[in-house]
Amino acid sequence: MTKKGLLLFFSLMLISMLVVCLWAGSSKNMFIYFNEQRSSPWFIATLLDCYWGFLIFYGWLLYQEKSWTKRIPWLAAICFLGNIAVAIYGLIRAARLPADATFEDFIIEKTDRYSS
Repeated sequence: MTKKGLLLFFSLMLISMLVVCLWAGSSKNMFIYFNEQRSSPWFIATLLDCYWGFLIFYGWLLYQEKSWTKRIPWLAAICFLGNIAVAIYGLIRAARLPADATFEDFIIEKTDRYSS
């Protein structure tokens, strides 16, 4: 996957998450829904699955970002915004890559190498 492919992927991810969250929010208040579903085994399982995934992603982010002034706000963003924050981080990271970067560069190379 190239830089353009990564930018397209994370753009689609961000747009789809924003659209589905706005649609869901217009259907029912999130906090009312959480209150109604909090004892459902599938709600708990899905939430736990989601947050374990966020922590895996955050582990990679810890590897990429050397500054705690970047790491801590990203943790808060991921915990509160979920994959919206993941998509934003992916877009920022992909935008900083050189034009000829590969998917391996995106995954393995540390952010500070491409920062200007």
